[in-house]
Order: sequence, then C-alpha cells, then structure tokens
Amino acid sequence: MREMKQIPNSNFNSPDSLERAVRLIRSARSPLLACHLAPDGDAIGSTTALAQGLHYRGSKPMLFCPDPIPSRYHFLPLATTFSTQVTAPFDLVVSLDCSDTDRLRDLPHHPDFHNVPLLNIDHHVTNTNFGSVNLVITNVSSTAEIVYQVLNALGMPLDTGMATSLLTGVVTDTRGFRTPNVTPAVIETALRLMQAGASLPAIIQHTLERRDVATIHLWRQALATVQLQDRLIWASISQDMRRQARYEESGDAGLVSFLISADEADVAVVFSEQENGNIEVGMRAKPDYDVSQVAFQLGGGGHKLAAGCTIPGPLTKVQRQVLERLYPIVAQPVGEQETS
Repeated sequence: MREMKQIPNSNFNSPDSLERAVRLIRSARSPLLACHLAPDGDAIGSTTALAQGLHYRGSKPMLFCPDPIPSRYHFLPLATTFSTQVTAPFDLVVSLDCSDTDRLRDLPHHPDFHNVPLLNIDHHVTNTNFGSVNLVITNVSSTAEIVYQVLNALGMPLDTGMATSLLTGVVTDTRGFRTPNVTPAVIETALRLMQAGASLPAIIQHTLERRDVATIHLWRQALATVQLQDRLIWASISQDMRRQARYEESGDAGLVSFLISADEADVAVVFSEQENGNIEVGMRAKPDYDVSQVAFQLGGGGHKLAAGCTIPGPLTKVQRQVLERLYPIVAQPVGEQETS
C-alpha cells in the first residue's frame, strides 16, 4: 500500500519526451506493445493504432494484454491478434495506458523485460513514470490523443483503421464526449479522425450502446447488492455471479459507470472478485470529487473521476478497507479541501 506522500508528479514529461519516444520506436524492429489488464477502449484503441502505424513502417509489433480483449472491441483492426503470453523475442516494450507496471500483471517478470528500453505512454494523473522514456501527458482526454501525436511525429499518414482505433480511445475514455476534460482540442482531434475515415456513430454503437445478454444477467445479480450511504453507492460482483450469468470477461461490465448516474450519489464503487481471490475495485466520482488519491493509496491509479485498484481478498475485508477511505472524500469535495 502506498503512502500519500509518495503520489507521483505525473506532469513529469521532459520537453524532448516525444522526440525520444519517436527515436525508440524508429530503432525497434520487434517492439512489444502492452496494454493494461481488464482492457478498456482507450487501451485497446491506442495499442492497435500504434501497431498499425508500426506495420506501415515495416516493423513487426507484438500485441500483449494480460486479459482477453472483450468481444465488443473486435471490430478494431488487429484487436484479435493480442496475446496473453509473450513467446517471441522483442527489442522494445511500449506500455500504453498503464499508470504503473502492476497493471501489466506478470509481464515485468519476463526475463527480457528489464533488458530492453521501456517506453511509457499514458495520460493518468497517478502514473509512476516507470519507463526509460516517459511520455506522460495528463491534460489530455485519453492515451489515444498521445498516440495520435506520436503517429504524426513518425510521419504516419492516417488511414481509416488507425483513425477508427484512435477515435475509439477518445470516445470510450470520455464516455461519448461527456467528461469534464473534453476541450475544443479534443473535438478538433475527433473531427480530424472522422475526416480520416473513422465512423463516430459506428464506434458509439459498438462501445457504448451494446451489451450482450450475459452482461445484462450479471448486472441483474449485482444490482441486488447495491447499497447507498452518505452519498456513496457501491455493489459487488462475485465469481458465482459470473458463472451463473455466463459472463467470461474480467471487470465489472461497466456497472460502476451506471451507478455513478444515481442522483443520490457522488462516488460509486464496484468490487469485482477475480478467479485468484483478488478484488478488482472500480471507482467513479462526480465533478468536485477525487477518487484517484484513494486508488493510488491502495496500489492502483487513474483519474480524479475514474480510478481503480486490485487488492487481495476476501471481499468483505476489501470493502471495509476501501469504503473507510472514501467516506472522507465524499464528505469534503475537492474545492472545500483546497480552501480549508
């Protein structure tokens, strides 16, 4: 567990970081592109966009994710080529959308992981700057926006596939352009990606408007566990629920984003039991609240309004551990903390 005094300065990003990142990418022939466990649209979109650009340059990138890619993202180019195991040699690791190496699960234990350069591309405020080169920009909406800059710096002409992957990252991390970090610059980037061939309606349909029946059954069971106290709402997902719903993916199936829509809540949490007994904790907050500090304390990370961590179970212990840290956050919004 981390102490709050150790929270990183995630604005650390030297002026030549983009240039150094481009040099690393250009020098690699067999880069390993890795995104975080329980992958979301930004992680998958950023990774597949960069992979397409590297294929265009003649490199042979390998795509890695600790967990299988959810089927709703299979419409993206190369989304079905991810592997959960690394079996081939690589000369560069590019970590995408990971705030720390724990999000890569066992990859840092690979015998060659520390023998090659590590490029860290991310936008999370809690990023620990763990790379040989850290391209960490926290005032953008998504890692996809940073990858867009990288592809431009590499001189890559955008095609429909790359644009679709990048716009998927932007759309999913902004929940359809609804988060406070949506700026005119984000809209301009989205416009350029649409002009390059990405279909905004199709991306929204695939990522935000569709759920399979297994997800609906899982939500039905998890919603029966919902509790609300002092404007903090939470629910739990057990392994038994997953089996009964025949839900095969990890994570909370987007439930925490649904819970934060409750008028009576300012912070939402979903506790998801994993096969190994760990509890994945997803947190969301409304504007003026900051859950990233709690996630970082507990070994995770994220943003003020969306963060998470993974903690060894059992479930009841983790619930106590997390909730006791969140109640003070709900009781005192960020603005009040700054003036007190």
